[in-house]
Amino acid sequence: ATFYSQSFSMGRGREARSVHVELVSGNYFKLLGVRLDAGRAFAPGEDQPPRGAAVAVVSAGLAHREFGDGSTALGRRLLLDGTVFTVIGVAPSGFTGVDRENVDMWVPISALAADVMPANWYANDGSYWVRAVARPSAGVDLALATSQATATVRSKIRSLPDKAWQDTTGTVVLGPLVGTRTPDGFSPEARVSLWLIGVSVIVLLVACANVANLLIARMLERRREVAVRLALGVSRGRLARQLLTETALLAAASATAALIVSRWAGQFVERSLLPGIVWSESVVDTRVLAFTLAAALLCIGFAGLAPVMQGIATPVVDGLKSASRQIAGGHERLRRALLAMQAGLSVVLLVGAGLFVHSLRQVTTRDVGIDLDRVVLVSMNLEHLGFGRSQVEDVYRRALERVRALPGVASASIARVTVPGRSASGIGFKVSGYAKQLEIPGGGPYYDVVNDDFFTTLGARIVAGRGFTDEEQRTPGRVMLINRMLADAYWPGKGPIGQCVKLGGDSTCTQIVGVVQNIMLFSLVNDDRAMVYLPPTNVSFGNKPPEGLLVRSTGDPSPLMPLLRNEIQGLDANMPYVSILPYASIVAPQLRPWRLGATMFTLFGAIALLIAAIGLYSVIAYWVSQRTHEIGVRMALGAQARDVVRLVAWQAARSIGLGLVAGTAIALVGSRWLSGLLYATSPRDPAIYAMALALVIMSGGLAVLLPARRSASVDPAIALRAE
Repeated sequence: ATFYSQSFSMGRGREARSVHVELVSGNYFKLLGVRLDAGRAFAPGEDQPPRGAAVAVVSAGLAHREFGDGSTALGRRLLLDGTVFTVIGVAPSGFTGVDRENVDMWVPISALAADVMPANWYANDGSYWVRAVARPSAGVDLALATSQATATVRSKIRSLPDKAWQDTTGTVVLGPLVGTRTPDGFSPEARVSLWLIGVSVIVLLVACANVANLLIARMLERRREVAVRLALGVSRGRLARQLLTETALLAAASATAALIVSRWAGQFVERSLLPGIVWSESVVDTRVLAFTLAAALLCIGFAGLAPVMQGIATPVVDGLKSASRQIAGGHERLRRALLAMQAGLSVVLLVGAGLFVHSLRQVTTRDVGIDLDRVVLVSMNLEHLGFGRSQVEDVYRRALERVRALPGVASASIARVTVPGRSASGIGFKVSGYAKQLEIPGGGPYYDVVNDDFFTTLGARIVAGRGFTDEEQRTPGRVMLINRMLADAYWPGKGPIGQCVKLGGDSTCTQIVGVVQNIMLFSLVNDDRAMVYLPPTNVSFGNKPPEGLLVRSTGDPSPLMPLLRNEIQGLDANMPYVSILPYASIVAPQLRPWRLGATMFTLFGAIALLIAAIGLYSVIAYWVSQRTHEIGVRMALGAQARDVVRLVAWQAARSIGLGLVAGTAIALVGSRWLSGLLYATSPRDPAIYAMALALVIMSGGLAVLLPARRSASVDPAIALRAE
């Protein structure tokens, strides 16, 4: 089955709204095995070129919003751009099609494709715009099917009469239909999420190590109680089961609290860090419950087993004779090891957080030629409603005049060919001295037809030469601007100003009058494309219809957007839905991996650091309480308060120091696998490692401060009498 997604306007005028539509082949629902809640799916004859039937299957959400429920939706008519569709079915609740994106309606692909796709895309066999989904037969070798499909497609392309489309290097990639996967592997968000699974395990281990330390201290306090029970005939197995049951109750209470917190935390992740993705499942479902049970069992085994084994292994006679301040060396070594583990794992998490935060900062501060926080893109699908060329020009001209007069608008401009973030169109580029056009990374050159205020509106700089003069924007001529990437490709180290270039099939030179900084086309990173900018008066390429309106606000564009829609939507009674998107929201999905990684690594790192600090405080405080008698003796023999503080600090420093060394080594090794998710950030950046180490040392110092001060204030006379 094939499918193609696009947003359309439903309704007209001020009542128009935007709906996300999937154009699908007639067998789409049958192939996916989807059973509709009401009505029927498409019949084979309803998806036949050149024009399929005007019928639609709507989502459960749209049926509820528009008609109240699914049963009343059947037979209703919906105006989609310029075509009236009849509702024949209602999809099941939660069904989003192949992707985890909201879909409002499905229509036969042949019913709308000819209207929404450029003619050379829709009619040309070499044009790639549809996507495909297949159900393989049982036992099919996917690797063999991949090679066969690739060979078939390449053979088909070689047979095309249009030689311009003959790129036979493409490869068909078959992959599982899973929301977090792409045919080439896991998506960036999924890879970050896999790392976060490991991070959550690390935090769990830090917490377990802390609890184990506390349970060991508690067990030392109960040594005499355990010895008495054993002396009275209680078996060690029964005693172990009782102690593990106490740990199990603690784990069960923690798991219950975790499930309650996860309902809120999961919604936060969905809405704040992964917007635009449809989540049909509940945050807490059967899988989450099973995982939580497994985590609780892990806590019982890791945090409870060692203290229990050490407790029941105590010889009865030694336990009956021991004083509470007597601590076996084995217990101390285990507790120091657990403390070192907490410090080391905290370093690992803080390094990961630092790497992702630095990557996010590098991406968000990268100059892409567009002021993402202040520029919005306004688009209208007027051609689909039967608006002629002159009508489209008139609507955009009047819209531009109204928009410029609105308070809060700094500047506005019309984009005619290549719209950043949405579309691009290539152009031939012939330079004297080059036998053929250069192959430039990213393809192109692409071109756009712009006014001089286009660059001012976007916030892009002209880095050499000048922009278009008023005269060049009023009278036909042959001048152009190029971007820095194109200038560096053809004139490295030289000035391209004044050079003449032949564009497309034009035999007359067009003169370069300026160089503009690289402007983002589709992606925030690794997306520098060669660009040519022409004035609307260009003799050969200037006569292009508007594709969008760019508006630059004086501040936050959010309050301005309702005003823009109200002004533009009221231009004509037949106006379609006017799409107004801030560029910040257009690029937001690209920031998901770094934002998700930075937020969650930082959150988990802070939790781990807090747990480790609490654990260090508890261990040192317990150590001080157990050695009150010893500290009194030392002070009675002449030790100063600073000597006692130094002794306490040394106890903490040994464990923390070992953890810092181990954690740094683990981070250096593990960061190699993290490098593919970073941007302009070295996985071994010394500043980030120094920051992580400093945070652990500072938190350790604060955790030790109170027990150290308490030890220094011990009264020798009281301490010597202490048990």
